[in-house]
Amino acid sequence: MDSATGLDRSDRIGMYLSIALVAVGAVLAVVPAVERLIEVGDGTDVPVTVPLTGEIAELPLGPDGAAVNATVDTATVIVPDPAPATLFALYAEPVWTALMVLTGAAFAMVLFLRLARGQAFQRGTSRLVYTAAGILLAGWFVGRILTNMTTNGAISALSNYTYEDSVIFETSLLPFFVFVLIGAFAAAFQIGEKLQRETEGLV
Repeated sequence: MDSATGLDRSDRIGMYLSIALVAVGAVLAVVPAVERLIEVGDGTDVPVTVPLTGEIAELPLGPDGAAVNATVDTATVIVPDPAPATLFALYAEPVWTALMVLTGAAFAMVLFLRLARGQAFQRGTSRLVYTAAGILLAGWFVGRILTNMTTNGAISALSNYTYEDSVIFETSLLPFFVFVLIGAFAAAFQIGEKLQRETEGLV
């Protein structure tokens, strides 16, 4: 046992490997953003995946490719000439998503580094986790706004603002559950920090 860190060699190696894996994942997360920016290109004939509200379409899913009616929840459409606001969102969305992934990875790497150094319950760890949760939740909210700008802008452009459900706002409860889970970890670190200070005070 390393008295300086409170962790044995294998534990510290595991933490450093986790840092390396997070770094690799962060780099790989940039690839989809670059691919999407290439798709957007000069802003003409841009493919956009849009949500639909129970639209019915005939698809060749029957015997020998016979058409059958199906409920279509999403569709990828080509937007020839997006409006300026939509075009801004098309460029900003992949950049913002990549930025949020890199930010989350940075916080995770700092946390793993503190764990590797045996600083899990030293002052600042819980604050780090709380800050990361808050930033990522805000980042998700902004990302949802950009996504809805692209989808609604695409539908509006194609239908000339005549599609009945042209204003669609997609949301999900998953980020809030993740936020609660991260908050629980932060609370555990906060309690650990308090116990650590009380223990040090008794020495």
